Amino acid sequence: MKPKVILSILILSVSILPSFSSSYLEEGEKLFLENKPKQSAPLLEAALNEDPTNEKIYLYLGMVYDQLGEIDKSTKIMRRGLNVATSVKDLLYYNMGNNFFRKKQFSLAEDMYSEAIKINKEIPEAYLNRANARLKQNKFKEAVSDYIIYLRLKPESPQRDKIEKLINILNGIIAEEEKKREEELAKQKALMNEVLNSLKNASEDTKNLSAGSEKIQQDYEDIDIQD
Repeated sequence: MKPKVILSILILSVSILPSFSSSYLEEGEKLFLENKPKQSAPLLEAALNEDPTNEKIYLYLGMVYDQLGEIDKSTKIMRRGLNVATSVKDLLYYNMGNNFFRKKQFSLAEDMYSEAIKINKEIPEAYLNRANARLKQNKFKEAVSDYIIYLRLKPESPQRDKIEKLINILNGIIAEEEKKREEELAKQKALMNEVLNSLKNASEDTKNLSAGSEKIQQDYEDIDIQD
């Protein structure tokens, strides 16, 4: 599964952020929202140079770089944005998670989604994407937990049927793995008991040998050695 981008949350975040009079920002923002990343990028770069404390520019520019296929550049600018961000920090982490997911760096993607969730526990897509990242790492129990939370936060999800089917499959895999682990554990315990019994028999043999050794020592002491 590919990571999902939260455009609705992004647009909402834009509406609550302070506006700036910069013509670079206004035009770059307009082109960004019109899905024209190539035209938007130089304007947003100019806007960032003009006001490096504006957190939403880092978010916009990071997403623009992503759309242009420059994933590493996108991640780098969003990391910089974390230093100044307050209200969009969760979205920066979320989108960095998407970048790592696309690069198949699933552990890093999971970490970024987790950071986003720490800041904002009400981002359904962060749980969905973290579940997908965990699934790629065979973390089945953790993935199921995230899928369940996602469906609770977004009960009308168009993917609900598919996710519920996936949850059932994963629960079956988890149950089978637990059964195998129990069987393997029983085998290991049986082997352990066998070894322990063997060690017990060996200790008895050692005790008998010790008694014999004492007799040998006594016989040796009875010998009169002449000068």
